[in-house]
Amino acid sequence: MGYNEIIDRLCAVVQTQADIIREQSVFIEEQLTVDEAIKQNFADKRQAVDAEVAQIESGLSSFPGTGLREGDKET
Repeated sequence: MGYNEIIDRLCAVVQTQADIIREQSVFIEEQLTVDEAIKQNFADKRQAVDAEVAQIESGLSSFPGTGLREGDKET
C-alpha cells in the first residue's frame, strides 16, 4: 500500500466517522430511546470503520517519521 493510498483511505475513514457521529447525534436529539435495530446499525458502521483503521494502521507501520518499524505495534 503506497503512501498516497494510505492518506486517501485515512481521509475517507475520517469522513465516514464524521458522518456516523453526525447521524448519531441527530438521532439521539430526536429520540429518547433507541431500539436494538438502530443500535446494531450504528455498531455495524463503527465496526466497518474500525476494521478500515486497523488495516490502514498496519500499512503505516513502516511510514518514515512514525518511529515504527515493520512488525512493531502502536500502543
